[in-house]
Parts: sequence; structure tokens; C-alpha cells
Amino acid sequence: MTGAQPGSAARTLVLVRHGEAEVGSTDGTDHGRALAPRGAAQSASTAAWLVERGLGASDLVLVSSALRTAQTWAAMAPALHPGTVREEPALYDTSAEELVHLVAGTPDEVVSLLLVGHEPVVSGAADALAGAGSDGALLARVRAGVSTGDAVVLELDGSWSGLELGSARLVAHHHP
Repeated sequence: MTGAQPGSAARTLVLVRHGEAEVGSTDGTDHGRALAPRGAAQSASTAAWLVERGLGASDLVLVSSALRTAQTWAAMAPALHPGTVREEPALYDTSAEELVHLVAGTPDEVVSLLLVGHEPVVSGAADALAGAGSDGALLARVRAGVSTGDAVVLELDGSWSGLELGSARLVAHHHP
């Protein structure tokens, strides 16, 4: 990345939508929907893509508390080498604006952050954060919605606390 301010590290934010889930759940709730076999394959594909791009070692991974996101992460984890992995219940039922606020609270020592969450928050947050230097064709795809198993990569200069709408660059989108 170029353009980082002196004394501040460039940051990478990877937003992953959970893999395809079963239609129903054994407990009758949306929160308890399990990952479908296709969703596990999507998740493994996305993890391999992240490794190919040099993004296989996030400092922090935050995973929604829903069953399908936990299973998405479980399917991705064998290929990746994360630092800290934490369940983040706020990712289950949030808005794009709240997700941006959550990311802005990331500790300064985290250079690469990966989130496993849901739609329409993944595409909404990526759209809201994408500013100057973003790939226009990728942005158009993300604005149309992020499919199950997709990953969106954004880069920003400076600290997480300086994150605001339009302050990141949308640089990659993977669809397994």
C-alpha cells in the first residue's frame, strides 16, 4: 500500500460473508442455521484465495455469534494463521454504520482484521468505507450485494480510530 502517513501502519480489513446456510434450523431460529455442505466448500475456497493474496495471517479475526458464521470460520481456519480469534455477538444483528464503528475501535497493534458476518452489512460497510482509490468495477459488484462465501478486501492508511466513511480503498472481491 502506498500513501501511509509517517509513523502509522497501513491496515487491511477483510470482510467475509458466511458460506451458504441451510434454510431451516433445528432450534427454529435464524441464529441457529447451520452451514450447508456447499457453504463449507465456499469457505475453504475463500480461505485459499486469502492465502494466495498474502492475507492468510490476520492479527485479529472477529466472528459473528451465529452458528453458520462459526462454521464458516471453522472451514476457513485450517488454511489460515490468525492471531487472536474472537466471537463478536454484535456482528450478528448490526448495521453497516455500527460495523464501521466497531472496526474503528480495533486496537492499534492490529494491522490486519478479518470479520466473518452477514448481508446486507458486509456489502453495506464495504460500500460505505470505499473512497478514493477504490476499484470502481469492484465497488459496483459489491453494491449489488455480496454472495455467500464472498470476501471483500479494503485497505486504509493510518490508525483504525481514524476510520470513517469513504476513508478506505476497496481493492479486491472474491466470489468462490
